Amino acid sequence: MKYTDADIDKLRRDVAAYLTEKRYRHTLAVEGETAYMAALYMPERENELRAAALLHDIAKKLSYENQLNYIREFDIMIGEKDPVGDVAHAPAGAAMIKAHFPAFDDPDIISAVRYHSTGRAYMTVFEAIIFLADYIEPTRSHESCRALREKFHREADAASTMDERLGALCRAVVDAMRSTVYYVRSSGMELDPETLTALSYFEAGGVLRDSV
Repeated sequence: MKYTDADIDKLRRDVAAYLTEKRYRHTLAVEGETAYMAALYMPERENELRAAALLHDIAKKLSYENQLNYIREFDIMIGEKDPVGDVAHAPAGAAMIKAHFPAFDDPDIISAVRYHSTGRAYMTVFEAIIFLADYIEPTRSHESCRALREKFHREADAASTMDERLGALCRAVVDAMRSTVYYVRSSGMELDPETLTALSYFEAGGVLRDSV
């Protein structure tokens, strides 16, 4: 699905109503980082990626109970266990796209928003871009985020082939997942098992896929 620049400009204005001021600044920073990666990996899909970036946190303000209501109403997750509280906004956001932004109900956008916090096994390049952009966008102040952003940009900019660029993206995704696992465990919080499944997939030699 193709979106015009005007569509993205309107979406950028519309999502502000769903976000706090701080979260909106973060969202715009994710969009900017996404645009950088789109130019490297998917220039023909830049506006679809921008849309996913703008929509990725639209459920963040909701209570956990309301997030679960959206997830269940739109059957975004299939399974017996509810998502961990800190990441429930991701599948809830995917559900909210269907409810409030149906023009952007695109399989790649839905999936990228759905997995932007946890990642998943068999991730697509589209999903990986949103996952990584959320982790390394320039307003992130944690040292691990800053260091990974610098490392990824250095490797991606130096790559001379698409395979080398994809390698840089995959390595950065794995580094972000490892940092997330370490942070969550060291903080005594509950880790969503989806992240461990994704990390195991990549550490076993899994690669990024082209499409959902």
